[in-house]
Amino acid sequence: MVLRLALLALLLPLLASAALAQGMSEDYVRERTRAKYQRPYGLSIEWDLLGYGALFDQQQKVRANGLPADRIGFVDDAGGAPIGAFLDTELRVRWSWNDSIEAGYSFQILRAFDDTLDEVTRFNGVTYPKGVDSDFGSDWHDMHLTYRRDLFRIGLADSFTLFALVGLEWGVIKTHFGSDTFSVQNDRDEERMRELLPWYTAGLGMELQLGESIRLTASGRGTYEVGVPTFQRRQGDDMKQSIISITGLASLEWAVTDWFSLILRAKYRYLKAKLYGGFRSDQFLWWSAGPEIGVGFRF
Repeated sequence: MVLRLALLALLLPLLASAALAQGMSEDYVRERTRAKYQRPYGLSIEWDLLGYGALFDQQQKVRANGLPADRIGFVDDAGGAPIGAFLDTELRVRWSWNDSIEAGYSFQILRAFDDTLDEVTRFNGVTYPKGVDSDFGSDWHDMHLTYRRDLFRIGLADSFTLFALVGLEWGVIKTHFGSDTFSVQNDRDEERMRELLPWYTAGLGMELQLGESIRLTASGRGTYEVGVPTFQRRQGDDMKQSIISITGLASLEWAVTDWFSLILRAKYRYLKAKLYGGFRSDQFLWWSAGPEIGVGFRF
């Protein structure tokens, strides 16, 4: 879906330029575009609220005291539904024709109770027997702060833009696995990845403006970190983190008025976070794909 929209965005500038040229001369359009970018930009703010309906799964694994650990999945092991609804919000501030910054936040809170374990399961140094019930939970607060630089524009009216993205992501992650029939002492059924530090993200995107009211955007950004020190310690051991993070977006925005827009978007999100040191190793894995729909406020 994202690839198809990206290819469509590459072809549409030629069609848009041809249609625009039918109503006015090319020289007039170029002069009007040149005069537009000579003016100071000022400041604008965009705030989006989106509902994300996704096909997804989440898995977690915690090894403690050097003991083996199993990867536990929300769908396969805990009996959770593979389709869910989540909320996203993004705030963008643009201060020039080529520069803007975006802050985004989304959260995923999962719970599954009383599914019977099909086999012996190990989590956070505890071995749960086969046949007992299980309680699964995870809280993930997903945040990012990115800077966008518009690299160049093409088309008769400079309607097609290629841009670069660079910034930071961070996650607040808590996982839970336990059993009502097999009690665990000292809160060993809950794990918080407190030592995670923000990680870099970088990518590219393209944007196509069709007339005054339609905007098509496609972008992708990612992270690959291995063994990065967190400069923190747990139980006397130095902690490190490894991150693989991917975000892909393709969106259609319709400006109903100058200050209000409707947004339809396709989103792919993947995060694999590992925090480890000494005899500890915490792993969190999430993937999701699906449509988003929402509204945007423009100021």
